[in-house]
Amino acid sequence: MKKRLLAVLLMVVVLIIAGCGNSNGVENPTGADSQIAESAEQTDTEEKAAFENSDEGKDLENESVKELTMEALLELYENDGLTLKVEEEGLEGFLAYGNLKLFSEMEDSLTGLYICNLVYPHTFENGITSARDYELQLSYWRPETAAEYGHTENEIDNIRLMEKESQDAVLLYDVDERFTPTKDLQGFLQRDYGIDQYLICDLPSDFTLGTFQTDIAFYDGWLLEGEAEEPPHDEGISEAWYCPGGIGRGETASQVLKFESGTFTDVALMMNHAEQLGEAEILEGCEIQAVLVEYAFDLFTAAGWEDYLLQHPGEEEVLNSHYWYVFMGKEDSEIFYVLFLNQEHFTKDDVIRMAQSVQFTEKAF
Repeated sequence: MKKRLLAVLLMVVVLIIAGCGNSNGVENPTGADSQIAESAEQTDTEEKAAFENSDEGKDLENESVKELTMEALLELYENDGLTLKVEEEGLEGFLAYGNLKLFSEMEDSLTGLYICNLVYPHTFENGITSARDYELQLSYWRPETAAEYGHTENEIDNIRLMEKESQDAVLLYDVDERFTPTKDLQGFLQRDYGIDQYLICDLPSDFTLGTFQTDIAFYDGWLLEGEAEEPPHDEGISEAWYCPGGIGRGETASQVLKFESGTFTDVALMMNHAEQLGEAEILEGCEIQAVLVEYAFDLFTAAGWEDYLLQHPGEEEVLNSHYWYVFMGKEDSEIFYVLFLNQEHFTKDDVIRMAQSVQFTEKAF
């Protein structure tokens, strides 16, 4: 009996121990797995967040690098980095800038063009600062034409910077060593395009000067604006040949002005579709030496005139414009000025009064 009771007690103890062991075997692994899973999930989340933040940082960094600004361009140029970038990275290096866009190409063009819009503040002499809009122009040799002209595919031909309003441009790089890039980019950015930095004069009544324009004829300058009917003309004709008038500033005086023994006597101006009428006349009463000349300009090419006659059969003579021109300059300067008025709106006395009212500044020559 005692042996049986002892056996039963031993069995009960074994069952209890086994039960405890099974209980521990079920709960502990489950809890551990749960903790491991939670820890792994947290780790994955943290790594994913870190990865995303890292990518976002890289994206922001790349975005800042790839957007070309005027400040970045200045830093490149002033440290001779622009030429180095062209030589080491080529077109591909510039295409990393996201704001450099391909300009529509003409099928017969030998080169392609990328442009980039830039902004830079300009401070006037009166202390007022305003933003100016510029356009970076990168010209490259197209793959289909490069080899024929001794260049490699996509080789950068030249880089220019243009001030949009005036169309004034400066060369920053050219593969042809005969062309010299500017040495003063900052000076170009602060260039003043107002006529009053050079001269002041009395303008014809009810007329004002427009904004500065480059290459409006054989000079840069400012055209008169006012109530005046625009005459018929070909599309390719310079506005300076049919507008009311204007003031020009040239930098090739030795090729245009003729002096004899220190006296300004004549003008040598050879232009297609232009004709000098009569002799040059020395004009008295001006601040510096001046010569008055009369010119006629063709408003149509031969082909353009034929097309115009088909639409206007009543016309008998080729349409021309006639202008009074006053050239002003100094023998020791390559700078010269020209005042011109359209005879359709003004008389000879009008242009003489305008010329005699001119007062030049210290920056004029």
